[in-house]
Amino acid sequence: MRFPLPAPMLEFLILACLEKQDSYGYEICQTIKTIQNIKEPVLYPILKKLQSEKQIDSYEKTIRNRRRKYYTLTLQGREELTAMRKDWKQYETKIDAIVQTKGETNVEPLL
Repeated sequence: MRFPLPAPMLEFLILACLEKQDSYGYEICQTIKTIQNIKEPVLYPILKKLQSEKQIDSYEKTIRNRRRKYYTLTLQGREELTAMRKDWKQYETKIDAIVQTKGETNVEPLL
């Protein structure tokens, strides 16, 4: 993809991933890689930031003799995700209004 993901977008995607299910860093990274090729070292500082802001929490789990740190969405994280989705819809609508090809009418006009 031509458009790099800024940190706030990565935060949005991480929270959305964790809304579906608890997950560990590598798994979250693999999900985000379907959009943008990111490396795990980019992801972990964002996870740490979200945890310090109490939007996510973590716990350890052993699977096949391997300990993993799982992340889970907190109530505060769910509230932030809801706010981010609202912002995203407004952003998406305004971007679409600019980039749609001539004759497409499925977007609202710019305000």
